[in-house]
Formats: sequence, structure tokens, C-alpha cells
Amino acid sequence: MFILQISLISILYYLSNVYSSFGGFVISKYTLCRPLIGGFLCGIILGDLKKGIELGIAMQLAFMGTFAVGGAITMDIGAISYPVIAVAIISNLDVGAALAIATPISILAANLIQIVRGFNTICARKMRVAIEEVNYKNIIVSHYILPQLFLLVMSFTLSFVFIYFGAPALEAFVNMLPDKILNALGQFAKVLPAVGMALLLKYNINDRAMFLFFVFGFMLFSYAKMGFIPIAIIGLVVSFMYYKILEKNQFNDSKIDKDDEDIIL
Repeated sequence: MFILQISLISILYYLSNVYSSFGGFVISKYTLCRPLIGGFLCGIILGDLKKGIELGIAMQLAFMGTFAVGGAITMDIGAISYPVIAVAIISNLDVGAALAIATPISILAANLIQIVRGFNTICARKMRVAIEEVNYKNIIVSHYILPQLFLLVMSFTLSFVFIYFGAPALEAFVNMLPDKILNALGQFAKVLPAVGMALLLKYNINDRAMFLFFVFGFMLFSYAKMGFIPIAIIGLVVSFMYYKILEKNQFNDSKIDKDDEDIIL
């Protein structure tokens, strides 16, 4: 049963790294790759949904500001969402310890993409030859089957080995750590989500006036004690009204500019 659980998580890790063929970025990188989704799925598979969601929320907040710029990939968020969270659930790690191992593991796992890209260049050469020969079978094999099989083998092996051998080793290592270090990791875990949120706000908020919407949502949650669903509904209404006001102002500005042109003529 344990082998089956690890295998399912390893397959999900592969699916989170698929760039095309499997729904493009929408299903893989934009959905399955997210730590919140990974924590939820790992919790279901390993029979500890509460722990999985707890870890998923913490990882999501901590790494939500992480993204790839062009072809530069510094971290593999899928490795955090599946192997790391799975090991944390199996070893019963707290959020602080899980966050402490998440960053180095994700950086190491990012090198997997470089190996896959190197193999894909070989497949691209084979596909070019197949195109020149008008061999549709070899085109499909070189473009779809071989790259995906290689990615599956690499991702599955990395995840399976890390979960199978890493969980007992990490559990023994954490048990050896002094309470002071574990407490420091716990405090560190409380800071990282704030850093992730700050990075996300920095990327998304270009106008200082937009920061008022964030403060408004924070006030609704912290002081009005409203749930996420009512806040989301209010956010949709406010954003729609804001969009309509901007649209109307742009229409009025364009109309004024047109009237000025008519007067000049």
C-alpha cells in the first residue's frame, strides 16, 4: 500500500512538470504544481488531509511569489508540492521543518529540467530528420512520446527515491535536533508566508492606489471576521465596478479628444 501511495504521488509530480501535451500550463504548472493543490492531493493519498492542507497553505504562501523568468528556472515548485509535502506528512514534520527542507530540495530538483531540456534537443534533431523524410510516425514519437517518457522516468524516479528513503532519514534527523532549533524553524515558518505575500504584492501592485484593495480585504478578514467566500464575492463585485468605472472614464476621454479634433478641423 505504501509503494502504491508513493507511486501515485510521484506520477502527480510528473504531471505537475508537463509543459505541453497534458493541457499545457493550465492543468500542470498553473494548477497541479501549486502547493495548495499538492498538499490537498498528498493528504488524500496518505490519509492525513488536515496535515496536507496545513502544509499546502504554508508552502503556497511562502512560495507564491516564485516564478520562472524566461527560461531561467531556479526552483521546482512541483517538488515542494509533492515529494516534500509527502515526506513532511509521513515523517510528521511541523511547518517550520518542512519549509526548511523545501527550498534546497526544490533548487536541486530544478536541475532535472536542465537534463530534460538536454534530452529534448536530441529529440528535436530526430524530429527534424522525420520532417524532412515526411515520416509522421517518427514526428509524433520524437515530439511527444520520447520527451514525455524521459520526463516521466526522471520525475518518477526522483520523487519515489526521495519519499521512500527520505522520510525515515528525515524523521530520525528531526528527532535528533534540539528543541531550540525546532523552535527557531517554527518562527522562521511564520515569517516566510509574509515574505511570499510581499513578493506577490510587489509584482502585482503597480499603482499605490491599488494597495487600498488589499488593505480592504485584510480588514474584512481580520476585523470583520468574514470568511473567504464572502470576501471573494465582495472582491468580484468591487473589481467589476472598478473595471466599469475605468471603462467609462476611458470612453469619456476618447470622446473629449475626438471633440477637440473636430473643433480644430
